[in-house]
Amino acid sequence: MHPDKFKQVAGLSSAERHAYFVRKVADTQEVWGLCHDGWSTAQVDGKVAIPFWPEAAFAQACASGDWEHFLPRAIALGDFLNKWLPGMASNGQLASVFPVPQGGASIAAPADLLTNLRDEVRQYE
Repeated sequence: MHPDKFKQVAGLSSAERHAYFVRKVADTQEVWGLCHDGWSTAQVDGKVAIPFWPEAAFAQACASGDWEHFLPRAIALGDFLNKWLPGMASNGQLASVFPVPQGGASIAAPADLLTNLRDEVRQYE
């Protein structure tokens, strides 16, 4: 990824990054997480939040601190929509959408993110 593109996209607001995430994931059909003996997680308001990114480079940029040994790993969009998000909803977990090192993330309920992604995917059909 070109450094200018990385800097521009990472500098968007959390809401703009959320919209970018939805568009990019629908286009590429994959979601990225960080994995090392399990998936990376964070705590948000006492709940487990699992971070997701639209591209490997953005996930890699967040692989520091508690996640320094984690590596980007792709999740097929079909699995994300049909397994991950429903499972997270039943476990009471949240989705941390497109966090960046120098800023926060958009925190979404799995059901809301599922709706966002399904609506966007329909536009590609």
